[in-house]
Amino acid sequence: MKNRVTLRRFYHRESDRIGIFFSYDEKIRLKVKTIPGVKYSATNKCFYADDTEENIREIVKTLKDSAEIDIEPLTAGKKQKDEHNNPGNIQKPNTITPVAVPERSHSDNRKTEGSVEFRINEETGSLLVRLPIPYSKEWVGELKSFRGKYDSVRREWIVPWSKLNCDSLSDYFSRAGIEVDVKKERVNEDLRNERKRVGDDIRDRELGRKVLDGLDSLALYLDENRYSTRTREVYLSMLEFFFRYFSGKDPEEIRSDEISEFIHNIIIKLGYSDTYQNQMISALKTYYLVMGRGQVNFEHLNRPRKRRSLPKTFSKEEVVRILNSSGNIKHKILLWIIYSCGLRRSEAINIRLMDIDRIRGIIHIREGKGRVDRIVPVPDKVWQKVDEYLASYSPREYLFEGQTGGRYSSESVYRVFKLALVKAGIRKDVGVHSLRHSYATHLHENGLDIKYIQELLGHKSTRTTEIYTHVSRRNLVAWKNRTY
Repeated sequence: MKNRVTLRRFYHRESDRIGIFFSYDEKIRLKVKTIPGVKYSATNKCFYADDTEENIREIVKTLKDSAEIDIEPLTAGKKQKDEHNNPGNIQKPNTITPVAVPERSHSDNRKTEGSVEFRINEETGSLLVRLPIPYSKEWVGELKSFRGKYDSVRREWIVPWSKLNCDSLSDYFSRAGIEVDVKKERVNEDLRNERKRVGDDIRDRELGRKVLDGLDSLALYLDENRYSTRTREVYLSMLEFFFRYFSGKDPEEIRSDEISEFIHNIIIKLGYSDTYQNQMISALKTYYLVMGRGQVNFEHLNRPRKRRSLPKTFSKEEVVRILNSSGNIKHKILLWIIYSCGLRRSEAINIRLMDIDRIRGIIHIREGKGRVDRIVPVPDKVWQKVDEYLASYSPREYLFEGQTGGRYSSESVYRVFKLALVKAGIRKDVGVHSLRHSYATHLHENGLDIKYIQELLGHKSTRTTEIYTHVSRRNLVAWKNRTY
C-alpha cells in the first residue's frame, strides 16, 4: 500500500506556500528533494514550495507513482483565494485532478472555508480563537476542554494563553485539515515606542577610546577564560549600551550612584526584566574586575530579588504516558534517555557514540553546565531500546543526528517533547527540563540520598538539589502518616 502525501497551503516567511506532508518514508523524501525550488521547514515539519500552479503540477507529477496524493485541503484554500481575487464569481477551470480523496473525519459534511484565527495576547494571558463558518461541534468541545469561554459580543473563544495550549490546538486543527493563522497582538505599544526612542538616542552617542580599548581587553579575558559565546555576546553588547549612556565619561569616572540612576531610568522605567537587570550587573562587575574598580562600589549595587519557584514535574504515570506516546523509535529513545539519566536538553544532543560504555552500563556526559563532566548510569531497560535504535538508524558520530547527519538540534528536541505531550493528553505549560526535574523528584521519593542525586544531576551544591524535597511526596507522606 502506498504512503499518503497531503498537500496543504500555509503562510511561511511572508509568502504563501504549498506544504508537502507525509509520514517518514525515505523513498518519498528523496523524490521530494528532486523537485525544483522545494525547501524544508523545521518549524512546520514539512517540505514546501511556492504556491503556484506549476509547482503543484510538478509535485503531483513527481510523486504520483510513489504515493497517494491528497490535494483536497488545497481546494478549500484555492476556492477562498479565487473568491477574494474574483468577486464576480466567474467560473475557472480546475487544472488539478485529485489523485486520492480521503474520507471526512467529521460528521458534519458541510464544506468549511477559511482558517482558524489565533490571536495571542501575553499581557492579558489570553489566546483568542475565531472559528471559520461553518464549524464543527467537535471543535467547540475541544476548546471547552482547554477551559475556553465564548465571547458572544466579539464572537470568539477566549482560552488561557500558554505555548502548550497554542501548540496543542494548532496541531488539533491542522490534523482536521484546517489552516491556522497565528498572530501576536501588540502589547504596551507606548512602552515599546519609548524603548525604541530612548534606545536609538543612546546608540547614536559616541564611545571614547578608553571604552573601546576596555571592551577589547574584556573580550580577550572572556575568550581566555572560556566563557560561552552567548555570554560573551551579551556582556559586550550590554556594556557598549551602558557606556554610550555615559558618553563623554571615562569608565573609571562613573560612580556607583550613577549606575543606580541608569538602572532606575533605563531598566526599571522602561520595563526591562529582572533577568536583564541581573545580566547587566554581572557584565559591569566582570568589566570592573578586569579593568580596575575605579569609583564603583558594588557592595551598594543590589541585584533584583530572586524569584524562587518550584520545579514543574510529572507524576510517574504521566512520565510513562509521555515516554510511550511516540511511535518513532528515535523520538522515543531520546525522551527515555533524557528522563532515565536526568539530562539537560543540551547534554542529550551532545552525546557521541564514543561516550557510550555499554559494558559498564554508563554514558559519559562531557562539558555539561559549567563545563563539568560526569558519569550517569543507564537502566537495562533503556539499553535494550538503545540497541534497537542503533540497529535501525546507524548514526555516525552523535547518538542523535539530524536527517542530513550532524548533531540533532535543540529545537527538534523541543518539538518532539511537545508532540509527546499532546499525544499523551497532558496539558501542562512545561519544557523538556521538566523530565529532568521529574527524574530527580522520583529518585527522592524512592528514598535515594540527596547527595547522590546531586552527583547524578551534576549540581555544584546540594542547595540546588534540595529544591526537589519541596515537590517530592516522600516527606509529605511521612508527615501524613505520623503518629501522636
